[in-house]
Amino acid sequence: MIRTFICFELPKDVQREIGELQSRLKGLGRGVRWVRPQGIHLTLKFLGDVEEELIDAIGEGVAKASQGTSPIAITLKGSGAFPNFKRPRVFWVGVDEPSGQLIRLQAAIEDELAGLGFDKEQRSFSPHLTIGRVRSHDGLNAVINALQEIKLEPMTFTANRVVVMQSQLRPGGSVYTPLKTIKLGF
Repeated sequence: MIRTFICFELPKDVQREIGELQSRLKGLGRGVRWVRPQGIHLTLKFLGDVEEELIDAIGEGVAKASQGTSPIAITLKGSGAFPNFKRPRVFWVGVDEPSGQLIRLQAAIEDELAGLGFDKEQRSFSPHLTIGRVRSHDGLNAVINALQEIKLEPMTFTANRVVVMQSQLRPGGSVYTPLKTIKLGF
């Protein structure tokens, strides 16, 4: 079985900027496990454990769902917490894509992969980048206060490749390996 998800990877300069934001927050409390900047991605669909023989069909489904979709300009701005700052479990950077292309692509991927037996997500798609996961409340208030005060400068990048990604859980954090890459606009 291969732990699998569908995503957009981030350009190196965006990873670096997010890493700088995390660096400003890390020393404030030990209760957050920060995602390595090179591992941060925009998840379109989490599939979980998948039989290896389905990977090709998943790639074909994502390619079919992506047909007619041009590269997408995505702006990262703002930050927050799920479910909220009063009881945070996840800290995130916001995603803005006003044309609706991102939402349409994600819905098309949901529809296409439902045909392969993957359940559709019941919650509405809330695009974001997970930057940290709360592990304890040790220093958490200082992290929350800082994250609410920091004004993250908007960053825009062009998402032009959808990736079917393998995720291997390791003690030092997840290791990601692209299994299939689908270029947009082709």
